[in-house]
Amino acid sequence: MKTRKFTRHLTDIPFSFVINNIIGEQQLYMENISQGGLCFNAHACIDRDTHLDIKIPFASQSCKISGKIAWCRPTDTGQCLLGIMFQKQVKQSDIEKMIHRH
Repeated sequence: MKTRKFTRHLTDIPFSFVINNIIGEQQLYMENISQGGLCFNAHACIDRDTHLDIKIPFASQSCKISGKIAWCRPTDTGQCLLGIMFQKQVKQSDIEKMIHRH
């Protein structure tokens, strides 16, 4: 059994992202977040390793994080569940602030 490196926090915090600096900003809601990444539902799948610039409005100073798609799985509802891996680890205290401000 694989042990997770970071604790996941269930949440519905809104966030926005831009793909590869070329596609317009999209706003969705997180399923969960950890120090290493986040998970969300999207209307379509996005290729693995696609670069994303993420903006989280509830973080201090409207936190901007870079990441990439780590995995993508179609769901029974016709959407896709995506996992984003952050390029730099987020502090646990910053995640707690995001969750409590929401």
